[in-house]
Amino acid sequence: MKKIIITILLAFFAIVGQAQNKTSALVRGSILNMPKQAEDQLCIYYYNPLQNIFPNEIPLQPDSLGRFEVEVPLTDTSHVLFCYQKLMLSPGETYDVELNGGDLKLTCNGSEISLANEMLNHEPPQCSWHFSEMDDKTDAYVLEAAEKELQRMEAAIDSIQQANPSLSPEWRYCARYRALASLAHMVVQRHFDSPAVRQNSDGRLWQWLHDRFICDLPRPYSIIGDYLGYIITYYTEELFAPRTGSKYNLSGIDTAIDIALEQQADGTISKTVAFSDSLRTLRIMLQDYKALVESNAADSLLDSHPFERAGKEFLSGPYFKNLFRNGLVSERETAQHIKRVASLNMPEEVRDYARAALLYNEVEQYHAPLRPALQALLDKVKNDDFRNLIVERSNYYRDLALLKDADEASLMPNEPLAGLTDGKEIFDKIIEPYRGRIVYVDFWGTWCVPCKNYLKNNTHPLHQALSDLPVTFLFLCNGSETEAWRSTIAEYKLTGEHFVHYNLPADQQQAVEQYLGIHKFPTYIIFDKEGQRVTTEANEPRPYHPESVRETMLKLNDK
Repeated sequence: MKKIIITILLAFFAIVGQAQNKTSALVRGSILNMPKQAEDQLCIYYYNPLQNIFPNEIPLQPDSLGRFEVEVPLTDTSHVLFCYQKLMLSPGETYDVELNGGDLKLTCNGSEISLANEMLNHEPPQCSWHFSEMDDKTDAYVLEAAEKELQRMEAAIDSIQQANPSLSPEWRYCARYRALASLAHMVVQRHFDSPAVRQNSDGRLWQWLHDRFICDLPRPYSIIGDYLGYIITYYTEELFAPRTGSKYNLSGIDTAIDIALEQQADGTISKTVAFSDSLRTLRIMLQDYKALVESNAADSLLDSHPFERAGKEFLSGPYFKNLFRNGLVSERETAQHIKRVASLNMPEEVRDYARAALLYNEVEQYHAPLRPALQALLDKVKNDDFRNLIVERSNYYRDLALLKDADEASLMPNEPLAGLTDGKEIFDKIIEPYRGRIVYVDFWGTWCVPCKNYLKNNTHPLHQALSDLPVTFLFLCNGSETEAWRSTIAEYKLTGEHFVHYNLPADQQQAVEQYLGIHKFPTYIIFDKEGQRVTTEANEPRPYHPESVRETMLKLNDK
């Protein structure tokens, strides 16, 4: 009976998705009583089935009467976020909506959009606990909690349907999978974030995830929204490179050693024989340390192991930091994972999804086109739509890196700093041209998701709030390849007068960071008109607090 119902629902979604043979939905309507301060939040955010970090964004630009009309690209029936409210859209359909800014109530009208209204007016239940609540719990405990949570959500869906008997089977189908996905997301995130629980993992939780979710994905995938790409990507990575209770990425260090030895052999880097010997010694220590971790050895044994000291030295050098931060280690591990996906115990259609999600995540994470090694693996993705999404996103970042001549002025050359090794000397020379102006410094990296979120969402509002003050925005990029650096700057439109960017060589960047005490990303510092530092980590001028930053800037400008 279940198979018959699912077959009917799949047929329904297939018909909806083929309506008018379009790849987008038309959303039109009006926005009433929107507060002035909320006008910059008038957006539609949407994900394709492979995305899990950065959503696509369509700004709404109402006319004087609050009316607007936009096309939303879709791969299939999908959830989008309309001014922070979830709206179900299907390609080929038109949606007439009205948003009241006073109470943020969204209404949707039309004869062919019953599912959209059902999902809008009867929101499915979501997982009620946060992954951090399970940090110190065993797999067995979380497994029991997950089953209870699933039963609670299914009971809530039953209750909603009993109270609203006219709700469609399509609503129940979408509601069930949205609820299940929210739980699966918490299970994956908890395992990803919690070293304590990884020490006690016996694999049963991941088997539960496999049986309950991975082998029973909805169709179309897109009805889950942004959860699915994340779940599939990190579920797959966990199978191939299980995280341990160690504070180190042991698998990544092993891969980095391989890369370093290869680059030495082919002449990419010039190192001594002693360098090679130290890496081979490190690998022997790593293997012994890893065996202790896997046996759940006491912390005292791990802390006293020679790898503890050697590992810190290994990770603290600019060369090896860059291997992790510029994506070379991730690229190598992703390529290995994709080749091994065929061995996974899951339907072939889901294996294909896993390959596509891993490739797309690599592009999205580093804001750079696929490197040749991963480009060569594209033919392993059999789904044409998935492959096209990967190629489209890869080409997008490739093209973004080709900044216009007018934008190049914001990108500073490194040649004038050549030969300098002292962090203070380097930094003083960087900010020397801006004496007489206040300098707002942003330490970031293309590998750092919070950095990019703040760049995207907060830099321009902050710039606007300080537009009447003599402020220069100085961005110092850590461990990032030139192409990714340039494409991120172009995507977020961080060029123009008083925007200054450096992507220093690794040793110079490290020297500057040591001089200024930078140990986390992003970090923000303000320097006064004489080039003196006036803020510390304790009173860091975060860009999402523009009023506070402006207050500091006003005091400095009045001096």
